[in-house]
Amino acid sequence: MWELKQLCNDLHLPLGDKFTQDWAYELPDQYRTQTWLDKYLYAYVNSTYSKLQKHILMTLLLDVTNDLLSSGMSASSPKISQVLALLFHNHDDYMDLIDYWSLSDEPIEDCFALTPEIRKLKRRLNNK
Repeated sequence: MWELKQLCNDLHLPLGDKFTQDWAYELPDQYRTQTWLDKYLYAYVNSTYSKLQKHILMTLLLDVTNDLLSSGMSASSPKISQVLALLFHNHDDYMDLIDYWSLSDEPIEDCFALTPEIRKLKRRLNNK
């Protein structure tokens, strides 16, 4: 998967032992900080990456956002708001991620820290 390899080279991220769809979820903790979230946002917004590469970046953005929310960052922080706005405005490309993070059939206490925000986003999409 050359797209992932290019992203890793461009962003100076480890590729890992194998190319898997879970690459973003397996990225070491040192790449899951607010500083790195800023880098991923910048790369997403200011690049000519392919749809697949942007999907990989959005997966990473959401997973790091979930980590930051889990560690106490507010959902109203500017960077998290920016991630959610990108997701909302590009929702047609990311319905699989929206469905994954919303866990629609699960009680909220059994969900991700990001789930309440994704459910709000989903309600906004349904009311469009």
